[in-house]
Amino acid sequence: MPKLKTERRLTSKAIAYIAIMAALGTALAIITIEFLPSIAPGIDLDFSHVGTFLAAIPGGPLVGLITGAIVGIYPGFAFGFTHGQLGVFGLIALPFGKALTGGFCGIIQRYVKRPLVAVTVSYIPECFFTIWLFVNVMPLFGWPPDAATGFVIALGISLKAWIEILAMAFMMEIVFLSRGVVQLLRNIFPDWEFESLSEL
Repeated sequence: MPKLKTERRLTSKAIAYIAIMAALGTALAIITIEFLPSIAPGIDLDFSHVGTFLAAIPGGPLVGLITGAIVGIYPGFAFGFTHGQLGVFGLIALPFGKALTGGFCGIIQRYVKRPLVAVTVSYIPECFFTIWLFVNVMPLFGWPPDAATGFVIALGISLKAWIEILAMAFMMEIVFLSRGVVQLLRNIFPDWEFESLSEL
């Protein structure tokens, strides 16, 4: 089992890669939230985590955490004010939750070396955080009106999110089949301990 590298210096290449993946995630958030039909009031598709996972898998927990936090800003605004009723909670909770997922994805990938597993498992903390927020915190501020309603809303959001996560997990598994992708990313993250899945 590989040792988890908890300290990793962010090189200029890594910082540039974070910026690119954050921009990609934000662009995907805008496209999926603004231009695709809503599933239900306040529940829209959001594939912004594509950028998070493309950063976390080669870059590790710190890169994943930073990218996730940046990627969460636009969805936080959208679900807080224009597409939902989260208000300021959206601007705080979504970047925090997405940062959790990015960080955990980077940690898990270090051990399992399989994007499908790392992506899928990494969403569990954000899922529980979402349910906790809607059940225990937001009702104190008037919406949802009570914990039971919050739980139902959180379940709907989480179900939608799990479908997205599974789709992105298979997407990442396919992306990292490519030796070319792996070699390119190893130039950015030289200490990345990973072989393309086609070589495993």
